Amino acid sequence: MATPAIAAHAPPRLSLRALRVVLGVAGVVVAIGVWWLLSRLLAHGGGVINRLPPPLAVFYELVHYARGDLWRDLVFSLRVFAIGWGVGVVLATVTGLVLGRSQLLGDIFLPIVEAIRPVSSIVWVPLSIVWFGFGLTSKVFLVGLAVYLVVIVYAIDGSRRVPPDLERTATMLGMNEWQRFVSLVLPGTLTEVLIGSRVALMAGWGTVIVAELVAADSGLGAHLIGVEQSYDVPAVMAAMICFGLAGFVMNAAFSFVERRLTPWRHDHATETS
Repeated sequence: MATPAIAAHAPPRLSLRALRVVLGVAGVVVAIGVWWLLSRLLAHGGGVINRLPPPLAVFYELVHYARGDLWRDLVFSLRVFAIGWGVGVVLATVTGLVLGRSQLLGDIFLPIVEAIRPVSSIVWVPLSIVWFGFGLTSKVFLVGLAVYLVVIVYAIDGSRRVPPDLERTATMLGMNEWQRFVSLVLPGTLTEVLIGSRVALMAGWGTVIVAELVAADSGLGAHLIGVEQSYDVPAVMAAMICFGLAGFVMNAAFSFVERRLTPWRHDHATETS
């Protein structure tokens, strides 16, 4: 009987989520401290070694950018990303379902997909400019292609994950091919596509930057190349921070949506923690 009483008066423990937040904040503080220390140690090194501005200088540049063209550039880059990401996910889902469920088509076209997947997005930039010019279409093409080549792997895997015994049981219960597809194949595929779409977020966002660095007159990438040409190192680092923060927010938002749509994938982790 003493154990419950002791447990009742025990000090509350931090939840796992709160502990992660605390550790994350501590990591950021340590990183900024190391950055400040390096900027002081390298301040008089001469040449390119002294081109590490202190955190405060980058912060001032970030505030200046936020008061100016940051939101216009961010909206432009996010529009390119959203269109390309959406097109890539939809096309990869449809293609993955077809190639995953058809053995013949899979044998014909999967080797082509696997041959294209290792090719970096940067390699596609000249071809996209030749095909589509310097406008929005070329950037959407690059982002869509990067997302497509990530998501299609998950779509094919999801379409093939239905156990044969389950399909035979559904057939015995009188379900036709279309009903089996809607009830068994499609939900499993969309679950994997959701996971692949989150993985493809960073691939697509990184490709936006590559596309704008090469050919753009607005957007975060265009701003970055502009300040780089003027050797404004604090402004370059401020633009890099904007890239990182935008990607972090998108990933956090998508993770939240994923947990709500597929709660069973996170139940086990929550229970064990």
